[in-house]
Amino acid sequence: MYEEVSMKKFVMISVVTCMYIILAGAQFSASAALITLDFEDLPSYGALPSGYAGLTWDSHWNYFGFSQSPYNPSSGNMRIYSLNYGGWIDFGQQVTFYGSWVATADASPDDPYGQEVYWEGYLNNVLMYTSASLYGGDADWITVSWENVDRVRFVSTSFNHFILDDISYDPDPVTSPVAEPATLILLGTGLLSLAGIRKKTH
Repeated sequence: MYEEVSMKKFVMISVVTCMYIILAGAQFSASAALITLDFEDLPSYGALPSGYAGLTWDSHWNYFGFSQSPYNPSSGNMRIYSLNYGGWIDFGQQVTFYGSWVATADASPDDPYGQEVYWEGYLNNVLMYTSASLYGGDADWITVSWENVDRVRFVSTSFNHFILDDISYDPDPVTSPVAEPATLILLGTGLLSLAGIRKKTH
């Protein structure tokens, strides 16, 4: 009887330990691949290079690092804006997109009813996702978790009245798997089966 109780304890400890190792490993792999663009490597201001950070940006993106409220960055001094009603970023491959920091202004003369901003995610030029919106005067994160997009587009109903900072994405989500529940169940079942075999032999 004592041996059976000890075996059950061993199996339960083994299951919990294996689950922790698998989940911790998957989390580490995912976090290791995360890229956050904070634009701090750019000079004081100017047009954003189309190939910046190995990505393709539309021609309307610009950046600056001087103080200008309410267009405050989330970190450092640098941020980007668009001389248009938003703009797109092409990753050149499928990625997982996580969103960005956004700061907007109050209603402007060309948009007297208030500004709305949001992200769109595309795959092969097909719209796959649309984020929640922020509105004029807001400064906050637009956080998403869009798998398998190759292009994102930031949309604004007002011309130029916003900035973006800390744009985050995973460039290689295929190599950052999350342990599937079925895998964990099979692992646990196998260990429990071993416990059953052990019990029958006594």
